[in-house]
Amino acid sequence: MVNRLKELFEQSPEPERDDDFFEVETDQDLFAVSRETAADVERRLDQLPPPRWIVFRDLTGARHRVLATRVHRVSECTASQRAARRAFYRARRLEDKADRRPWEDDD
Repeated sequence: MVNRLKELFEQSPEPERDDDFFEVETDQDLFAVSRETAADVERRLDQLPPPRWIVFRDLTGARHRVLATRVHRVSECTASQRAARRAFYRARRLEDKADRRPWEDDD
């Protein structure tokens, strides 16, 4: 049983699609990065003490050097997650529109 669990957890993640990426958000910008870059940024942010600067490359190949304290978020952003988010917000807009009275409808 332990070996089966070990095999399950040691499986490599699914290969990245071209439209799947991660985002590193700072005070001034949002950078699209690979899974490996996102994991590297997270590892460095988790160091004690954290480094003063984080250096990484985005998906366009541009090199960035930002203060570690200015990194606010590292998030996964897959095509299926973006589609689900659009569907979620579309459904909320339709609910809101259905709840309006005819004289409130300004769309």
